[in-house]
Amino acid sequence: AGNFSPLMNVFRTTSALGVAALVAAACGGSTATTTTTTTTAATTMAGSEFAFGEPAAASEADRIVEIVATDALRWEPEDLIVAVGETVTFRVTNAGQIPDDFTLGDEELQDEHEAEMSGMGGMTMPDGPNAVTLAAGETTEVTWRFTVPGAVLIGCHQPGHYTVGMVATITVAG
Repeated sequence: AGNFSPLMNVFRTTSALGVAALVAAACGGSTATTTTTTTTAATTMAGSEFAFGEPAAASEADRIVEIVATDALRWEPEDLIVAVGETVTFRVTNAGQIPDDFTLGDEELQDEHEAEMSGMGGMTMPDGPNAVTLAAGETTEVTWRFTVPGAVLIGCHQPGHYTVGMVATITVAG
């Protein structure tokens, strides 16, 4: 049981690290202070459709907009204007010390998501094409194509955040 080849030891170590990473991810734990991930059309769940736009590849972005989540439970900036048909990569940074999530959606989607999250007792949802959870200090990107005029909201649905106003408004002009 103790005589493994060097290749087998590498395999066992790599497998153990992979399992540890999966467990940490499943439990919402993170020891990294800054990471970068990208949510694009390639990670869209089959059948997902949104009334306010669609996920897009980062390579299709017309511009990058920096968004910051703060421990004051605010988004910076709180108001944005985009054009119908514009594709935007949101580079979202959690500058605070507590977890936040970035959820793009119209008011109906935000209200549904808030009700869903409030019944989960502080658990987090898996990332989706329009929503990501950010640990303290983490940066991630979400790329979105805005297809219809109107208001799209950025909401944080960590316990208590949305209800105290952690919401930004994107005006889609067209």
